[in-house]
Amino acid sequence: MSEALSITASTVDPGLLTLPWSMPLAEWPSRDIVYLPKGISRHLVRFASLSGRVVAIKETTEEMARREYDMLGNLARLDVPCVDRVAVIAGRGEDADGIPLPAALVTAHLRFSLPYRALFTQVLRPHTATRLVDALAVLLVRLHNVGFF
Repeated sequence: MSEALSITASTVDPGLLTLPWSMPLAEWPSRDIVYLPKGISRHLVRFASLSGRVVAIKETTEEMARREYDMLGNLARLDVPCVDRVAVIAGRGEDADGIPLPAALVTAHLRFSLPYRALFTQVLRPHTATRLVDALAVLLVRLHNVGFF
């Protein structure tokens, strides 16, 4: 028995309904994927085009997707820099072996962002490296000041 697709979002983008949620993210056709540099993640992450913008989609447990969705909402309310949450998608059906597909967290892709790995594995000018470390320190302090860490 398959459950109905469940979308949690403050505003549902109709484009969400056009994505192939009944397929494992690893098997999505290339027409739905946007190829951008990715960082290291313990969960599968893909970028997709959604209504003229790029979103990041991460497969994870429903509990973790909802927890992260709520945390991003709390961070935004506290005016802490973070990506915009788009939706949690659950009830995606089952894979070919009858195993339920994991839930997915959808967030907006931050334009001009790069994974830390992509930044720090290339040669940077000393001034650029210093500015990046300073920016990371400021972000950590802002997160600490609102109760994280």
